[in-house]
Amino acid sequence: MAEVARPRGRPSTGVREAVLAATEAILAEVGVARLSTTEIAKRAGVAESSIFYHFRDRLGLLEAVVQKHLPMYKDVSADMYRRAGEGTVRGNLVDLLTSLEGFYERIAPIYAAVQADGDLRARFAERGGEGEIGPHRGLIPIVRYLERERELGRVRADLDLESTALILVGVAYQRAVLGSLAGRGRVEGLPAVVDTLLPSLLPA
Repeated sequence: MAEVARPRGRPSTGVREAVLAATEAILAEVGVARLSTTEIAKRAGVAESSIFYHFRDRLGLLEAVVQKHLPMYKDVSADMYRRAGEGTVRGNLVDLLTSLEGFYERIAPIYAAVQADGDLRARFAERGGEGEIGPHRGLIPIVRYLERERELGRVRADLDLESTALILVGVAYQRAVLGSLAGRGRVEGLPAVVDTLLPSLLPA
């Protein structure tokens, strides 16, 4: 059922944070099945109307949860660009995938929630098509890092940067999803994945 957008107002101290924390907790514990505004309000100890007051609708709430973790992704991206030309490409990529996997472990439940709701999925796709939100934006900083390494001659001059970034993001996201199901450690197996990719990245 489509949700009615409610106007957002000035946040009250603590309410917004409590709602975001409750949303993440419910997603982690029971998944999208019980992700209702009623359950979120009960868990956060706030009035259900306050959710609409602060976030407008459920998609706005899920976007806010993703935004909460974006500083982590930005820090990872900035660190990777600074490390271009330092250490080894192999070591940098292992560290990059380890950090990205940790990031996607946090936001994968949000994308699952959107995918499970037809209305949310359609609206998310509409905003994503306009370039506002979506995992495609995660490719940009990786492309910048690889571009810098290419300028330094540490990766192939003819390397397709966008395709390589897509593969790296896909690996990190898929491992995060599988890890949440199998309960395996984040780092296990990552060096082997990088070693498989390296021959196609490094200069001859």
